[in-house]
Amino acid sequence: MSEDCLETGDRLPLNRYSGFLIQALSRTVTGVRGGWVCGTALPRRLWAASLSPWERARVRAAGRVQAIGLPAPPPSPKGRGGKRRDQRRRQRTVTRRGSCMLFLAGLVLLVCTSCALFREREVEPAPALPLPEVRQITFTGNTQFSKRTLLGVMATQPRPSLQFWRRGEPYNPPTLQEDLLRIRKYYFDRGFLETEARVERVQEDPEANTVAITIAIDEGLPTQVAEVRLTGTVPAELPPVPDLIAALPLRAEERLNKADFDRSRELLLKHLHDASYARAEIVPNTEVDRQAHTAVVSFELHPGEPTTFGRITIEGEQLVNERAIRRQLRIRQGEPYYAEALQESVDAIYDLRMFQAVTPRVLNPDEQGAPMDIEINVRERRPRSVQFGIGFSTVEQFRAQASWTHRNIWQHANQLTFSAKGSSIEQAGEARFSMPYFLARRTGLTQTVFARNQPKLTEDQLGLDDTLFGIADTTPGYALFSVGGETRVTRLLSRIWSGAAGFEISRNQFSDVDPDLIGTGIADDNTLFIQFAELQRNTTDSLLNPTRGLLLRGELDHSNTALISDESFFKLLLEGRHYYPIRERLILATRLAVGAIQPYAGSDTVPGNIRFLTGGPGSVRGYAPNRVGPLNEQGRPIGGNSLLVGSVELRFPIAGDLGGAVFVDAGNVYRGTLSYDLADIRVGIGPGIRYNTPVGPFRLDFGIALNPRRDDPFGRLDFSIGQAF
Repeated sequence: MSEDCLETGDRLPLNRYSGFLIQALSRTVTGVRGGWVCGTALPRRLWAASLSPWERARVRAAGRVQAIGLPAPPPSPKGRGGKRRDQRRRQRTVTRRGSCMLFLAGLVLLVCTSCALFREREVEPAPALPLPEVRQITFTGNTQFSKRTLLGVMATQPRPSLQFWRRGEPYNPPTLQEDLLRIRKYYFDRGFLETEARVERVQEDPEANTVAITIAIDEGLPTQVAEVRLTGTVPAELPPVPDLIAALPLRAEERLNKADFDRSRELLLKHLHDASYARAEIVPNTEVDRQAHTAVVSFELHPGEPTTFGRITIEGEQLVNERAIRRQLRIRQGEPYYAEALQESVDAIYDLRMFQAVTPRVLNPDEQGAPMDIEINVRERRPRSVQFGIGFSTVEQFRAQASWTHRNIWQHANQLTFSAKGSSIEQAGEARFSMPYFLARRTGLTQTVFARNQPKLTEDQLGLDDTLFGIADTTPGYALFSVGGETRVTRLLSRIWSGAAGFEISRNQFSDVDPDLIGTGIADDNTLFIQFAELQRNTTDSLLNPTRGLLLRGELDHSNTALISDESFFKLLLEGRHYYPIRERLILATRLAVGAIQPYAGSDTVPGNIRFLTGGPGSVRGYAPNRVGPLNEQGRPIGGNSLLVGSVELRFPIAGDLGGAVFVDAGNVYRGTLSYDLADIRVGIGPGIRYNTPVGPFRLDFGIALNPRRDDPFGRLDFSIGQAF
């Protein structure tokens, strides 16, 4: 008898033949030892359950029922002839056991043979046929939206006509049916509530394994907005109802548009939030008359009760002192709730440059009338960083820079940066220390120490003089080395207004001066102590790539010989930029800059490092950098005391992140103060390409000079990161 046993209740993995094996193995049970079931690979209960009633009776007769929990029969009496009967019974038992063992061996052999015979055969999969490629998609019946627009909402895309190396999307009928729904939704969101779209034809080309798809569109009539209503409770803090309705993007007698509908709701909600109704709700409703193709849109206002800010907690800070974060907050406990102030607080915390994420959260949004408890969760970034960079531009040609930054000096988010950069036109080193909090909230301090060297370029170091990238004679007729420092105090006056004031002191040494500039005061060594003030109003929606808004900026510099300065002058620069969205991603950008320098107190000439220079990719495109304005006898720029530059640029989308532009630039620099001459204006026009990147749009412009000088090229190709203005 085998000594290998399983404890009662143990389980073994069963295969698909376990039903047969249970019946076979159940006959190998031979005895019970201390509650263990031996001689079998089955748990006791499983073995007992596998027996038929007839087999259970045989087990009872054999006296083995204790192992399976069945009632035991009474013992056989030992009367006359009992011993002989026991001997005969033992002989029959041995005979039965031998028969069972033979039967078991045969059954196991049969099962193993059947396993081999009925083993599942591995079937090799048939080679998958490639799906047909979508070669072309054509639309019929679309008068309101172009083919490019409709393709932009579809998942099925044809082979790009210009990108010949790319394949079209595989033809998938279920995906195409979903695209039909996307097209209908696109029309529906723009006021076409009855638009139908269907696949008119799918033309297959078996040899090329391509398909051409034709989609028929029945646009129907657009639904016009008949009236916009405000219902419910309009708080007295909000403007009058007619003024509110007039300011909504969704207007009467215009096409019903979901984007305008959503923006109108958000604008009304913003009005309520800015009036301290933090838990306000707006229930919109649209009643459509399908026969007249008109709609009445109503916004039902439920302002609730005015709310104040409650507890304000900061979570997630580890390296930055919590006090430094709270100094950036524009909200206070107990003050009226303003959503705009909360967003300004988030932006101000981001300005510390120590956080990867700043997330505000309302802790009790459903408690009507209770103060709004705010939790601001921050995720810090590494306080120290090292940066290296190399690049090429049409202004500096090859350039390289490196910097080391510590963003959390004294654990108050004070920042220290050491940087160095070098290019063909300038080599500079700088150390800068900035404090986001200086004396008062919304006030910062920046201290800078610098050294700069600006060589005189007599020829292009890369031999690009006769190309569209040359920079020879784009620097003034002298070399300049400057060392100095600047102290700047910045003040955030409001969400759109900011100002700065400070002073700069520098020592400027000129060398390699062109002969005609010697003794003119333009290239004389000097020490300057300049006081400056700046004021800015900015309502644009982006710093890197604005699409709407207005930017106004003014800068005033002053220097006086009474304050250790060698020159006395006033310098004023005024600039305005406006961005107007004609349509989605179709932007009209305009700019105007006017500047003037007025020397006084015995100073007749302004030093060259103070004078205005213009021309190039950031001002008048189509001309080389700094070559719009007065030149000396050697044909190098010397700058002037008056500046006038204007630009108009139309920016439009092409595909995805790729966009284009057409521009007109005009401007000049004049020798005298306030001596603007509109008849003497340099004009450049041309096209451009834009590609959006995380650090700003990559810009490639080809400017054509309409009235260049005799020796200037007819145009110039410029590329850089960021918009021209």
